[in-house]
Amino acid sequence: MSAFGVDGFASVAAVEVELYTAAYRVSGTVYTPFRRVAEILNQLPGAHLAMERATIVEHAAPESVARASSALVTVDEILVLIAADLVADGRAEMRIQKQAARVRMAIAPLRLDGAIHVPVGSRPVDGLLNVPDRYLPMTDVALSSAV
Repeated sequence: MSAFGVDGFASVAAVEVELYTAAYRVSGTVYTPFRRVAEILNQLPGAHLAMERATIVEHAAPESVARASSALVTVDEILVLIAADLVADGRAEMRIQKQAARVRMAIAPLRLDGAIHVPVGSRPVDGLLNVPDRYLPMTDVALSSAV
């Protein structure tokens, strides 16, 4: 099955995600036809990400945990989205040869140390400056917070 499903129609899968905003950590399930984390956010048709079986924790009060059968998170508020179990099955003929570049990013209140993947022969800064999408995919990320 291709990334676009069978006969051009995307098959929707349940994906366990964890996301961070400046004030909250929210985990739960999203239903999406996409198989890459950046596509889940960059190709979202609306202004909110719908999550089911959501667990919401406020950074300032980590002992206070809220649970909801469904939650809407404003896409503009999302700083980081993690989908650890998501496996992208890209088509080999569509791949661009890339190399990993180590980066450290600060997106208050979070710090990310990981890798971005840039076309072979380009500079890592090109991978950051020439991204046409809003959300940048990273791999092998260590996430930390000053909060």
